[in-house]
Amino acid sequence: MPVPDKLTLTVVAPAYNEEAALPTLADRLFRATDKAGISCELVVVDDGSTDGTWKAVVGLEEHWGGRVRGVQHGVNRGIPASWQTGIAESRGEYVCLIDADLQNPPEQVVTLYRRLLESRADIAQGTRSSIEREKDSRLLFSKGLNFMLNVAFGDGAQDSKSGFLLAPRRVLADVVTHRGNYHHFQTFVRVAARAKGYTFVEVETLFQPRRTGESFLAGRRAWEVSGQALADFPRALREFGRGRREPIDGTVAPRSKPVPKAEHPYSGWRRAWFEAYFATMPAHKWLIRRRARSIYLELKRTEHLPAEEIRDLQLRKLQRLVQHARVHVPYYREVLQDIDITSLDDITRLPLLDKQTVRERLYFDLFSDTHRKRDMHKIATSGSTGEPFVTYADRYQLEVRFATTLRAMEWTGWRFGDKQARLWHQTIGMSKTQVMRERIDAFFMRRLFVPAFEISPQTLTEFVEEIRDWDPVLVDGYAESLNFLASYLKEGEVAGFSPSAVMSSAQVLPDQVRTAIENGLDTRVFDKYGSREFSGIAYQCEASHDHHVMDESYLVEILVEGRPARPGEVGEVVITDLNNFSVPLIRYRVGDLAQAVDQSSPCPCGRGLSRIGRIEGRSQAIVHCADGTWMPGTFFAHFFKDYDHIVRLFQIHQYEKGSFTLKIVRGDQWTEEGESEMLQMLAGFIGDTTVTVEHVDSIPLLRTGKRSPVVSDVREDFQGL
Repeated sequence: MPVPDKLTLTVVAPAYNEEAALPTLADRLFRATDKAGISCELVVVDDGSTDGTWKAVVGLEEHWGGRVRGVQHGVNRGIPASWQTGIAESRGEYVCLIDADLQNPPEQVVTLYRRLLESRADIAQGTRSSIEREKDSRLLFSKGLNFMLNVAFGDGAQDSKSGFLLAPRRVLADVVTHRGNYHHFQTFVRVAARAKGYTFVEVETLFQPRRTGESFLAGRRAWEVSGQALADFPRALREFGRGRREPIDGTVAPRSKPVPKAEHPYSGWRRAWFEAYFATMPAHKWLIRRRARSIYLELKRTEHLPAEEIRDLQLRKLQRLVQHARVHVPYYREVLQDIDITSLDDITRLPLLDKQTVRERLYFDLFSDTHRKRDMHKIATSGSTGEPFVTYADRYQLEVRFATTLRAMEWTGWRFGDKQARLWHQTIGMSKTQVMRERIDAFFMRRLFVPAFEISPQTLTEFVEEIRDWDPVLVDGYAESLNFLASYLKEGEVAGFSPSAVMSSAQVLPDQVRTAIENGLDTRVFDKYGSREFSGIAYQCEASHDHHVMDESYLVEILVEGRPARPGEVGEVVITDLNNFSVPLIRYRVGDLAQAVDQSSPCPCGRGLSRIGRIEGRSQAIVHCADGTWMPGTFFAHFFKDYDHIVRLFQIHQYEKGSFTLKIVRGDQWTEEGESEMLQMLAGFIGDTTVTVEHVDSIPLLRTGKRSPVVSDVREDFQGL
C-alpha cells in the first residue's frame, strides 16, 4: 500500500532488543488500520539494542516501503528520548505511542483513535485491563505506583503511568518535553500533560503477557526502578505541582531545555517586604495567589531573552492555545478545524473576533468546557465605546497580569517598597470586602490613592498637599487627571512635588500632554497601553517612546486592510491572549489604532520584547460639573457598566459647564423606574449638574471603530485656577 501525501496516523514504537516482535507488530498494525480506513505509518526507534533489532527494522523498511521507517540510537537513551525522537520523525496528524513488545495489542490503536475523535479530550490513554493480565509483582508495583501518583498529584487515573497514548502530534511533542532530569520521566507523562492543561479520555485495553524477549522490569530490576521512581517524585512536584493546573502554567519559558533559576531582584528589607506581600496574598487579593511571585521572577528573566527565543515561546503558546480552543471551546470548533499553526505568520489564517460576536456567544460558545467557575473573574466595562461589554478572565491570567504590571512598574525606576501615589477610580463598584482587601494591598504596596473622580478646584490643593507629604517615587493614573494636576502645579501658587517617574494610562497620551505633565511635575512620563479585557498590553521603557508588548502574554498584530502594517503605518490593533484558556480571545479586535515600528533593530534598553509605536483612538474628555468638580470621561465608563440592562449605549455631550446631554440607546430591560433610579445614583457623584436625557436609536462610530462616550465643547482654563 503506497504512502499517501497526507498521513492520518504515525505509530511510534520504541524498541530495545525486540527483533522477534517487530514483524508481528507491523503486520497486525497495518491490517487493523487498513481495515479501519486510517492511513498509517510505523516509526520504530531502536534504542541501542544489542540483538538483531536494527536488522529487523531494515527488513521491515524493505518489505513495507515507506510505511515503516527506522531511527537508531547508538546507545540506550530510554523511553522518553525514544518518544521524542519518534515524534520528531512522524508525519501523521496524530501520533500513537506504543511499546514494541506486543503487550498492548496493535489492533487497539484503532480503538484509541476512534475514542479520541468521539470525545472532547486532547489525549486518549489506554488503561491496562485486568483481563489476561498476569497477577505478579509487576501488577502489584504498577497499582502501588498508580495510587501514589494519584495521591501526590491530585488525580483519579485508572492507570496513570500507561504510555499507550494517542493524540495530535503537536500535543504529544509538547507533553514529552520537560525540564527536570528524571530517571524515568515516562512515569509522569500523564502528570506532565495535565499540568499543561491537556485532558484525557481513558480507554480500557488488553495488556497481554509478553511472548518474546525479556521485560525491562524483570527480576530485581523492578525494585531498582521503584526506588528511582520514588526519587523522581520531588522533581515532578517541583516542575508540575499538585493537581490540575492552568494550561500554560510554568511555560513562560520553553520546557524543552533547562532554564537557569531566576535571580531574586531584591535583598535586605525590600526582599523581606516583598516576600511578606506575596505570602499574605489571600488577605488582600481577590483571586491572585502566591504563584504570581514565581511568574514575576520568571518574567524578569524572559524579558532579556533574544527576540527569536521570545517568538519561539509565543509560537509554542499559540499552538497550545489553538489546540485547546479547537477541542474544548464550541465557537472555535467551528472555525479552527482545518487550520494548523506552524509559524506565527499562520495566525493570519485564523478569523478575527469582534466584540459583537463575544456579546452574542460568550455564555454559550466561548467558555471552555474545562473552565473552573471558582477561578473565574467577571470583567465588565463600557470602555471607550460607550457600550457595555462583559468577558471573563481566570485566576492564572490575573496572576500573569499582576506579574507583568509589577515588572513594568520597575522600568520606571520604582522598586518594591518605594512609595507610590495613584490617581484612580479607587473603589467604584467594589463590595465592602473588596474595599478592605484593596486597602490592605495599598498598605503593602505603600500606595496612596487619590480619587480621580473627585478632583475639583476646592479639593485639588488638599490632594496636592497630601501627595507632597507622602513623597512618592512613582505617580500613576489617568492621563487627563495627571494633566490637570500638572497644569495646576504649573499655574497655581501651591508648592508642588517631583516624583521620580509618572506612569500614564487609560487614555491616549498626546505629545503636548506628555510635555505638560513632565514640565509640571519635573519628571519623566512612561505610558501604559492597556484595556479592560487584557489589562496592561504594552509599556514604555526607560530608553524609548515605543511601547514594549508583554509578549509572554499577548500576540499583538497591527493590521491595515487585513495585512500587517509597515513600519510607520497606523493600523488596527488585534490581540491574541496567550494565557486565557477559559474564555479564549484569539485575534480579538480591541478597537484601537496604533503605529507599527521597525523590529529589525533591538530597543536600546536591551529587552527582546516586541514594540509598537504611538497609540491612537482612546482620547477622552472631561465633564465640568455644577459644583466645579472635573469628572473624567472614564468615570462614566465605570458607572454605566453596572446598568447594561438599562443602557446599551451611551454618549455624553457637554456644551457648557454645569450641564450635559446624556444620549441613551435603551437596553433590553429598560424601564422608566430603572432609568430614574440610575439617574439618582449618578446625581450622587455629579451633584446639581443638569442632565438632559435623550433616547436615540444609535450612536455613530468614529474611524477607530469606537464611539466616543464623552464629547465636550468646553475648554479648560488653567489660568483661572
